This record gives sequence, structure tokens and C-alpha cells, in this order.
Amino acid sequence: MSSPENTRPQYTGASYVRHSVSSIVFGFTLNNVRFSIVAASPNDEAGEALVPADYNFDDSIEGRILDEILDLSVHDGDGPWHTAKQQATRRLKKQLADLAADASSTPPTYTLQILSEGDKLTCRTLDDFTGILERHPPVPKESLRAVELDLDTTDLLVVKPSHVILVRHLHHLVWKVTVDGEELICKASLDLFEHASSWGQVEGIIQSHWGVIGILLSYIPHKYHSLHALLTSVEEGTAAPSEAAPSLRQKWARQIRETLAGLHGLGILWRDLKTHNVLINNNGDAVVLDFGGGNTVGWVDNDKYATMEGEEQGLLKIMEALGIQA
Repeated sequence: MSSPENTRPQYTGASYVRHSVSSIVFGFTLNNVRFSIVAASPNDEAGEALVPADYNFDDSIEGRILDEILDLSVHDGDGPWHTAKQQATRRLKKQLADLAADASSTPPTYTLQILSEGDKLTCRTLDDFTGILERHPPVPKESLRAVELDLDTTDLLVVKPSHVILVRHLHHLVWKVTVDGEELICKASLDLFEHASSWGQVEGIIQSHWGVIGILLSYIPHKYHSLHALLTSVEEGTAAPSEAAPSLRQKWARQIRETLAGLHGLGILWRDLKTHNVLINNNGDAVVLDFGGGNTVGWVDNDKYATMEGEEQGLLKIMEALGIQA
């Protein structure tokens, strides 16, 4: 995903790879990170080692453009024709660079290792090290099949990570984001679709080149992203006591009870009952979030998880956090 500074790699120029006659490396920057994309041709020593043996280079998009650039590179003196060839070459390189930028829908990922050199730390790249797992791996394909999600036919919005602008980290794997100017909530997790009961608020899916890595949810304008954050701020003195006055706590307790009763009436369990999953919106109302999710230690006993007894236990602890007698 991109940060607000830049949403697309910026082209900085092109050069031939080492002493090659055809393979070209394009330079880009994205959010102050420099990286390169190579268009390799098997027609020179530099690119021969990079192009797979069974790859149809001649009919590939980059192959046709590189061959055209190669044909134009034959020197035949100065003059208008030579100038025209140089201009055509620059246009072709820029065309291929634009295609390469579109293909790199996410910024490159680097694995670095810190090592000491004298009295300071330095970093070296571990580009070939495969032992480090991705921080947010994609949703397993079996999970997509379980909810009958076909990315080719779904009515949900499907966006690339580069189109998701991070605005603010809210908590754990949840961010406030914008997509084409619309404010949304982004959640990244392996079990995004494990509980279909929470699908009502899903607006879209984030799909990288290696799978579904997040979902986009409706954004609810709010002052505090969770009841837990509000109560903690009041307790620590960073928010006025009036922000969680007794009358407000009574109202929130009533709204949480009524919402939970409504969920149970629909045959839905909240499961992950905790003050972290209650949002206080701009109108001062309590909104229950993330129903159908996992269990959090300290709120519902594991042997009571996903049972009515567990629902009652979690609700009681939320009431205790509010200072409300059962």
C-alpha cells in the first residue's frame, strides 16, 4: 500500500544492463525509495541468464519493444534521420517504462540484515533469502472458495495496493484509508472471510499480485476508534471525564446490549466481545464492530468461545469496564 506522498512509481531514466546491446534497466522512485526494473533480452550476455529457457521472448510485449529499440540503435551518421531515431528510441523506452511501472503494483520489498562495522551498524540486502515470511500473507484460496468469492465476477470493488492511500493506523491490522477519495477502513488478516456474518460492511477487496491481502470496510466517522481507547484516555487524564460521563456510559451499555440482542435474534454471535470492538461515533453512539471474529484472551474463556455463555461472559466484562452494574 502507498503512503500519501506518492501513489505511482516515478520514472527516472533508463540504461543498458552492463555491456548488453538489448537488455535495459529502468530506474524508478517511490516514496523516496529507489528501485530498478529490468527488461531482459536473451540476445545479449546480460539478459540471457535472466530470461527463462521456455519463455517466448520474440512474441512478448517487452520483446517486441526491445527489438524495435535495437533496430533503431544502428548508427548511420548524423542528420535529421538520426535525430528522429533518437526521439523514437526515447519514446519506446518511456513506453516500456510506463508498462513496467503499471506492472509493479506494489513497492518492492527488501529484506535487510544489520551487521556491525566498527562502531556503527550497517545493512546488507538478503535478496535471495527466502526464510522470512511475509508479514501479511494472502488469504488462503480455500478460504475464498468457502465463501464462494470469485475475484473475476464479484460485485465488490477489487483494488490494487497502490490505489489504497494510508491515512492513519487505528489498531493492530486496521487502518483508515482512502480509495479514489472515499474514506474506508482497511483490515488485513488471514481469516478475513472465515466468518461470513461480518460481510455486511465489506465494500471491497485489496488484491496484490500474490493474492487477497485485505478487505475494505465502510468508514464510520468517529472521535475515538474504540471504547477501550476512550476509557483509557479518560483514565490517563488525556481526555476530559465528561467524554465518558456516567450518562454516556449508561447509554453505551444500553446500545451494546440492544445490538447484541439483535445479533442473537439473527442467529449471529459477536464472539470477539471486548471494548476494543466498540466504536464511539461522532454522534456519541456506541457501534459494535467485528462480530464473528476471533477470541481475545481475558474477555471470553476459550471453552466458552462461540457459545451463548461466552457472549454473556464477554458482555459482563464490557459492562464492568464501563462501571455499570449487571
